[in-house]
Amino acid sequence: EREDVQKKTFTKWVNSQLAKTGKPPVEDLFSDLCDGRRLLELLEGLSGHELVKLERGFTRVHSLNNVNRALQILQKNNVELVNIGAADIVDGNHKLILGLIWSIILHWQVKDVMKDVMAGLQQTNSEKILLSWVRQNTRQYPEVNVVNFSSSWNDGLAFNALIHSHRPELFDWSSVEKKASATDRLEHAFTTAEQHLGIERLLDPEDVAVPHPDKKSIIMYVTSLFQVLPQSVSMEAIQEVETLPRVTTEEHYQIQTQQRFSQQITVSVAQGRVRSPSPQPRYKSCAYTQAAYVKSPEQKRRRFTEQEALQRGLSPLPPGSTSLESYQAALEEVLTWLLSAEDGLQAQPPISSNVEEVKEQFHTHEGYMVELTTHQGSVGRVLRAGAALLGEGNLSDEEDSEIREQMNLLNSRWEHLRVASMERQSRLHEVLMELQHQQLQQLTDWLDVTEARIKRMGAQPLGPDLEDVKHQVEEHKLLQEDLELEQVRVNSLTHMVVVVDENSGDSATAALESKLRPGEQEDRLLRLTLTFTVNDARRFLLSFKALCGFLSEPVVFFN
Repeated sequence: EREDVQKKTFTKWVNSQLAKTGKPPVEDLFSDLCDGRRLLELLEGLSGHELVKLERGFTRVHSLNNVNRALQILQKNNVELVNIGAADIVDGNHKLILGLIWSIILHWQVKDVMKDVMAGLQQTNSEKILLSWVRQNTRQYPEVNVVNFSSSWNDGLAFNALIHSHRPELFDWSSVEKKASATDRLEHAFTTAEQHLGIERLLDPEDVAVPHPDKKSIIMYVTSLFQVLPQSVSMEAIQEVETLPRVTTEEHYQIQTQQRFSQQITVSVAQGRVRSPSPQPRYKSCAYTQAAYVKSPEQKRRRFTEQEALQRGLSPLPPGSTSLESYQAALEEVLTWLLSAEDGLQAQPPISSNVEEVKEQFHTHEGYMVELTTHQGSVGRVLRAGAALLGEGNLSDEEDSEIREQMNLLNSRWEHLRVASMERQSRLHEVLMELQHQQLQQLTDWLDVTEARIKRMGAQPLGPDLEDVKHQVEEHKLLQEDLELEQVRVNSLTHMVVVVDENSGDSATAALESKLRPGEQEDRLLRLTLTFTVNDARRFLLSFKALCGFLSEPVVFFN
């Protein structure tokens, strides 16, 4: 996922919804939603009825109340929210704000638009239905093979084919094929959709003409096309999607598998291959067919069957099929990537001592590890090619010696990179767990101190003189501020990162679970806040009554 693309695309979608009710647009998605007011205006337009009155204050408490109201409205509308709290939005957490907007888009833009078709087909997977609809309507275009909502769209042909299949009078298909660049084809599709179908330009060509466009942004735009074009989907099209290799329909399984086995990659130079443990049967089609849908022009000219994909992904290089020139070209490509990967690891900053920064570093390195895993096949192909050349026995002594040296060098660099990457991953894990333990202990200690503080304040009588009352009021204000600030730490602990590897097992999280049961510390802080508020109100109400009684007594002036 690309945060910059999502921010731009989601902002356009939000503004298109706000414009329908005459509301001003948002300028910065991350800052404009923080006080909750624009969020409530968006939900008011989407739900079609007026919501609760907004809080117009500018304090953090007002912002939290507005965002909490918005989250309650989403929950009432059965919008799925995972680990998103009011403080996340108020604090401007980029990833969680994008996650929140995507949940809203998924509910009102995707599921709401497709609910009738899904009900008629008795299906619950909106993404599968959308992919079935796309494939069904682009079947007659041999250049188009849509197997996902990312790389299948980057050349612009799929968008144009989808429009042309329903509105062939709008443009000549051959003219689109002849366009020189993907950007030109994408521009043509988006302009045509805007001018003739009334679809907002939610995407920019330069954001889609990349190897892996943002999936959520593509789904959002394709759903807009689905909304205005005929929506017929056959069961045959659905069944076809269900039989596609898993790499096309369950890409998240691929990522999980890559992460799981990235720690166990080994290189065997003697056999000329990179070996990793065999995936579980449910993952095999995913792991073994990932090379089948590389978007070369030749591959896009026809649809691969699953068997063809398996053959392309698994078949070893047969003797005699590898030339010295092709081996050298593949070796140069892999070494170029390897150098880039080594630089990427070297460029990663030192491990921070701030828990939020370490979380970000952990997730960043997790993505880096996935990239290593996706390239292990390239390393393996080069080593297999070298082993095949050595096995044929047609090389001169000098060529034989050079290839052996190259293979040993490639193996050495790959192994060094793998070990160094694993060491950083292990260290990030250790530091993150330790910092989270410390954070939890600090919160526990703070709660103990604050409970004693509230009890002490509650036991103190009010006054007796004005200065004492002023001092007590200030003390109460400071306590209230401390309670609000501590909510940030509680919210951070609700998004703890827990990593369990096969060596540590469940013992790695046992200490955390014993201290932090679901919601325990947050509930404890809430009880403290309520206790303080109730005691505070009761004490000052009694004081106010006493003051009123004093003022109602007759005043006698002495001469």
